[in-house]
Amino acid sequence: MNYKFLIYISYSYSLPIGNPLEKEIFKRGFTVNWFSNLEEGKRALSNKQNVLPTIEDVVEYEPDIVLTITDSVPDFISGLKVQIFHGFPANKRKGTDQFTIRGLFDLYCTQGDSSTKKFKQLSEKYKTFEVIETGWSKVDALYPKKNREPSKIPTILIASTFTKQYSLALKNEVISEIERLSKIGKWHFNIVLHPKLQETVKEKIKSIQNENLIYYDTTNLVPLFEKSDILLADTTSAIIEYLLQEKPVVTLKNNMPGPYLIDINSTEEIEGALEKALSRPEDLINEIKKFANFSHAFTDGKSSKRVIDSSILTLHKDKSHLKSKPLNLLRKIKIRKQLKYFTLKSYNKPFRRLPSSLKKLTALVITYNERENINALIENLSFADEIVVVDAFSSDGTLEAIKKHDNVKLVQNKFLNFSNQRNFALKQASYDWVLFIDADERISNDLKNEIIDTLKNPENNVAYSFYRKFYFKNSEIKFSGFQTDNVFRLFNKNYVRYNDDKLVHETLDIDGETKVLINKLDHYSYKSDDYYRMKLVKYAELRAEELYSKDLKPNFYHFYIKPAYRFLYQFIIRFGFLDGKKGYKISRLNAFGVQQRYVELKKLHDSKRG
Repeated sequence: MNYKFLIYISYSYSLPIGNPLEKEIFKRGFTVNWFSNLEEGKRALSNKQNVLPTIEDVVEYEPDIVLTITDSVPDFISGLKVQIFHGFPANKRKGTDQFTIRGLFDLYCTQGDSSTKKFKQLSEKYKTFEVIETGWSKVDALYPKKNREPSKIPTILIASTFTKQYSLALKNEVISEIERLSKIGKWHFNIVLHPKLQETVKEKIKSIQNENLIYYDTTNLVPLFEKSDILLADTTSAIIEYLLQEKPVVTLKNNMPGPYLIDINSTEEIEGALEKALSRPEDLINEIKKFANFSHAFTDGKSSKRVIDSSILTLHKDKSHLKSKPLNLLRKIKIRKQLKYFTLKSYNKPFRRLPSSLKKLTALVITYNERENINALIENLSFADEIVVVDAFSSDGTLEAIKKHDNVKLVQNKFLNFSNQRNFALKQASYDWVLFIDADERISNDLKNEIIDTLKNPENNVAYSFYRKFYFKNSEIKFSGFQTDNVFRLFNKNYVRYNDDKLVHETLDIDGETKVLINKLDHYSYKSDDYYRMKLVKYAELRAEELYSKDLKPNFYHFYIKPAYRFLYQFIIRFGFLDGKKGYKISRLNAFGVQQRYVELKKLHDSKRG
């Protein structure tokens, strides 16, 4: 299916983060548009064609997933709200760091241990969002790591934050020292500044440029990272990006100094610190490697892929365990005022959307020697878009009968147990929605119409169960325990799996909401006494294998008490006597099936001793 993505930004520094995500989205053939809520970001997007100019356009676009590379996102636009950070944790200003929870996001894509651990704790506290460690798209370009040939004149990259308290670009004595060092000719300097810094600051840097000092007006730092030997910075989050290359960093009055940095407190220390960094002390490099792994453990350059995969997975995932987002009235009013868009609409519940290919249906059947049933079954399932039969190497003419039907896909697979065979069959389905029918079951016209209507609008349900009518030969059994027989037969295969622990009477593990259909499924399980007895013996053999694996040893209770109870339960407690002789016969045979289970179990234990 196609997904509609929106990349939501505020500033130009978001583009190097969003561009790899855009590339990954285009690679998959999905739709993506950009939007900026601020003029600075709009100017940065001026060269892109896929930009939505107004918030009205965004609302009308109805995105499925909103990749947000800024602090806030409108609650009134559709889509799964995903936080894509615009930097690594730097704690520049108390109360406004990366870990501030604003109650607007459904998913946080974290970069590594430095962010994942804290956000997992916050997720447990607030219970309104999920956390998946994906790595950061911006640093995909750093991998695989490139070995740079040493140059005669080392290159020093200078990067500065915009925060007044920390920005080295706002300290005249520091700029003067950098200018002095550049004129010595011992080192080459490249300078980048945060986009939020005033134009007067940028003009000042431009004015001191010389052959060994060049100012770059860019937010794409990766090329500058790669052709430099060390970094001189303050508290900018670019420090962490740079350390991922395992290159030294000198910082001036960093607010989070650590053994992985050469941190200094005065302008006079800059020259000596740069010389020390260029010598690459072994203990410093070891600390840098540890910190790089802590910050961003992924070194495969595929973080963008993980972000898109995680977003799509979370979009479809059942999120009923999450609480609704907080009311946040003041923040929501502020967002509306800034965008000049006033509406009462708000997506407060965790956003979810099921795949759109709901009208296509695969009918699945598993068979072994079902020659008597197969033709009528295939005809009964003709309303499905695809019929897939998984056969366990039948020998009674079933295969020959199937091959006469051009609309059936036939696959053979050795039968190990029912769970294994059903899970194998699920993998053969071409479509998301599956109708799983046994060879002795039939879909009535009323049930067929209900299935078709259901697939037109399944809402948030991922699976549907049916009550079954049990037939004794061609006569309906109304009691004997079958009056509440309910099975899951219609479901989206992406949200289910048969439980591998059960070899027979398999159960379906379902990740999502379910519903019961009104009309019943016809079950012609009792064609004759011998047929039903053979089926019970087969079930008993498989159930015995389950019990044998649990080392259960049968005794008097299993051989006599449990079968007697099964008979009394079905015939008396579940009103089997109201079905007359048929109810008596079925109750007695099912009691036989229970006893046979332990007979087969005893055989397994005896064979082991033998």
